[in-house]
Amino acid sequence: MTKMRRFYTNELFHEFLFFSLALICMLIFAFIQPFGEGPDEINRFRVVRFIYENGRLPKGDDPAVLIPGYGGSYAFQPMLTYILDGYLLRAVRVFTERFDVLLVTARLINVAFGMAAAFFTRRLSRLLFPEKMTQWLFSCLVVFLPQSIFLHTYINTDSCALFSVILMFAAVLEGMKNGFTRSTCIQTAVGVILCALSYYNAYGAVLVTVVLFISCFISKVSARTITSDGTASPVDSYHLEWRPLLQAGLFITAVFLVGAGWWFIRNAILYHGDFLGMEARNLCVAASCTPEFHPALRQTYQNQGIGVFTMIFGTDYFTLLVRSFVAMFGPMNLPTHYYIYETYYRIFILGLISCMLPIGHSFYLTWQEQKRRWFFNGCMLLACIIPIFLCIYYSYTWDFQPQGRYLMPMLPAFMFFVTLGIRKLAFLLQELADRLKLRTLAEKLPAILTACIIFFTAASLLYSVLRVVVPHYLAG
Repeated sequence: MTKMRRFYTNELFHEFLFFSLALICMLIFAFIQPFGEGPDEINRFRVVRFIYENGRLPKGDDPAVLIPGYGGSYAFQPMLTYILDGYLLRAVRVFTERFDVLLVTARLINVAFGMAAAFFTRRLSRLLFPEKMTQWLFSCLVVFLPQSIFLHTYINTDSCALFSVILMFAAVLEGMKNGFTRSTCIQTAVGVILCALSYYNAYGAVLVTVVLFISCFISKVSARTITSDGTASPVDSYHLEWRPLLQAGLFITAVFLVGAGWWFIRNAILYHGDFLGMEARNLCVAASCTPEFHPALRQTYQNQGIGVFTMIFGTDYFTLLVRSFVAMFGPMNLPTHYYIYETYYRIFILGLISCMLPIGHSFYLTWQEQKRRWFFNGCMLLACIIPIFLCIYYSYTWDFQPQGRYLMPMLPAFMFFVTLGIRKLAFLLQELADRLKLRTLAEKLPAILTACIIFFTAASLLYSVLRVVVPHYLAG
């Protein structure tokens, strides 16, 4: 009995449960979803099929990859995931050419990205928070969010983008804590490469990573300390260490150019200097779309003279956006239970409000001084603002449908604030119980509150998969 108790309380057993639940839920999605149920999966698969059939990358305006009616194609955008899918399918066709097998195989690339994201989320949690329960809370909020799991189960580039953001943040925090070794620099560069070759909307995380990276080489110089240039300041000041910054920065840049530079060079050659391919895509859309989808005739909130705030709060835009950030499966037509949304909203609101309270400086980044922690908070806030701004901008100017997947690049930063807020809230409740002389309850309150939220994240995921997704597709 003692050995069994030790087994179930062992950290490895908890890790096993965590990764097993994530993997099982992803695989259920990947296997039972019909082709095209993921947002625009059919048109994304055109690029995969082209690589599978031809063994080379398509040009953006190749007729085989153009989107019927709308025009343009996903081949203009970074397509690392599609490349991996296409060449993997070329290997699989040695054994079979059954479409259902090929489809699931292609989806497994994103499942692999999802599991890698889960692994590095655990690593990121240990760098952010000193307490194990808080680490688990952050990990479960990031990984078990139903929409996060769904993102890794159909053909897209969003999955790789989310993984790259988590990898970049984990690597740069490792560098901040233990120094930028060769291994840490390579991990940072790989994160930037994957982000660059996946999804333009995630590029804000690269900016945040660069800012955090530079801040690692700014050191505090105490008052009246003689610096290397022979000067001294009468007050505390900060000094940028140029040499180690350039050594690590140039190495990361070199690895990035080798890993991702080819894509932008290819775009510049194919599209007459348009290294991002965005202008070329717009021209292709205008030339290949049907009249009702022509950019000049598209009805947007902007050209109708409707204000941004009216779009957000005067329509169902905000409701659809936040609901699909939590859970909206299929082509935005399969919601989960009402109470799951309501509970998540309350967790988010309580966490975000509580995180602003000026207490609990020892709850996160305990290996950093207070000013650096504040700076990190600012960077995480920026990591949230950029995807929100881009999402609203494209919806307002291009009539993009409000989809929570557009906000996924902010997921780790957003859940950092929510987790920190929940931990502060638990501290306040603990203080209240202590003043009421409920000593036993006070000691257990943080663990109870955290455990309840962790249990909710796992239960809501299982409900969404087993009681919503599985019955929906098996009944069809």
